[in-house]
Parts: sequence; C-alpha cells; structure tokens
Amino acid sequence: KFPMPVIWEFLLKENYYSKNADALKAVTTTLDAMGNGGIYDHLGGGFARYSTDAEWKVPHFEKMLYDNAQLVSLYSHAYQVTQNEEYARVVQETLEFVKQELTSPEAGFYSSLNADSEGEEGAFYVWTGNELEKIMSEPAAPVIRDHFNITNEGNWEQGKNVLFKGKPLKEIANEHKLTDSEVQKIIAESKGKLLEVRNKRIHPSLDDKILTAWNALMLTGYIDAYWALGEETYLDIVLKNAQFIRKNM
Repeated sequence: KFPMPVIWEFLLKENYYSKNADALKAVTTTLDAMGNGGIYDHLGGGFARYSTDAEWKVPHFEKMLYDNAQLVSLYSHAYQVTQNEEYARVVQETLEFVKQELTSPEAGFYSSLNADSEGEEGAFYVWTGNELEKIMSEPAAPVIRDHFNITNEGNWEQGKNVLFKGKPLKEIANEHKLTDSEVQKIIAESKGKLLEVRNKRIHPSLDDKILTAWNALMLTGYIDAYWALGEETYLDIVLKNAQFIRKNM
C-alpha cells in the first residue's frame, strides 16, 4: 500500500466544502492507520515509501523526500480540521527527521535514505526480543513489548520485529496496573533509549541529489506545518530553502 497523499487531500477538501462526514472519516481512518503502523518510524520520525502488506505494518524501508513532504502537508491540514494532537506529533517528528537526515548545510533537501544497511533491507530499523530485554528494565520492557508489538519470535521475518502500535494506551495501562501518565512517560523514555542504541548502528546510505521539484514539495510541507502549528523555526527553514532554490536551481 502506498500513502497516496493527493487522494486524502482531495477528500479533506471535499469535507471542508460539503461537510461530508464520510470523506473526513476516510481520511482520519487512513492517517491513524499509517501513523500507528510500521510504515511510520516511531523512533526517528518520517515515513517509509510504502508498506508490503494491507495494514501498513511492514514497510519497504526506503524514505523518500517527496513522500514525507506531501505527508507533512496532509497531516498538517488534517490537524487544522481535527485538532488531533497525534497528527501534530507526526508532523513535528517527521520534520525533525528531515532536518537531521535530509537537509544539506546549504539548506537544500536531499532525495532519500536507502532501505538497506549492512547489505540487508531494514537492518537499521528492526529489533529482536533479546535486544529489547538488554536495553529495557522493568516495568518498561513489558510495556514497550505491548506498545510496539514486540515478541521473541518476531512479528516480521527471521525473528525480527518492526515497531508498530497495537493496543490503546489505556488498555496497556490497565493491564500493567499503571496510570496513563506513567505509561506515556515509560514510552517516551524508552523511545529515547532505543533511538540512542539505533543511532550507533550503521546508517542507511544517503541519496544526496537535490531536485528542484522535490525541494518545492518539502518547502510547501514546511509552510503548511507553519500555518498549522505556528512554529517560527519552520518559516526560517522555508526562507532559507527558497533562497537556496533561487540562487542555485
């Protein structure tokens, strides 16, 4: 399954002009599923190119600038309509990924990150149950297992786990006899620990082409995020990228 942002943008506009509730429901159902699925990088932000299954769980791990640009716009617009804070978080984390991984020193945007590292697709992103146990302590380990569907057998292939969300936080809290805020704290701290470990792995290679059209899409994504969230640093990045395009492209 490919994200196809233009379709959901069309349906958002349909809802805006006609108040068609079914159109909005179609959009939010898909955005919720993608944001919870393995196609989204829950540790480092940003979306993979597509999923290899019908439920957005297992991605083709390549991350493209043009996908993330359009999805930033889409989630920004969806946030303006719904005020769903999860959509705002996806925008913020994805733009942090773009800033860290796909932005040149001259303020241009690179094209993509490869799916492979160490000769294996997805090696940078997946986890075994044993790895988790070495990183996490009680009560974090069982909470993170539930939150990201991690098993010792693996939820993917060769005992590996793709991180995707399963149970609602309230259900996890009840099962582990914790409060919602305690679960949220455990998840936030654990994501930081996992990201720290992941960043020590060999990174996927970078396609450092800087293309005018894809940069224009990402510039638009930053503008849409600025209008939706009011973050001034997004506008600063827009202006620097626009100057880069005018000067160099």
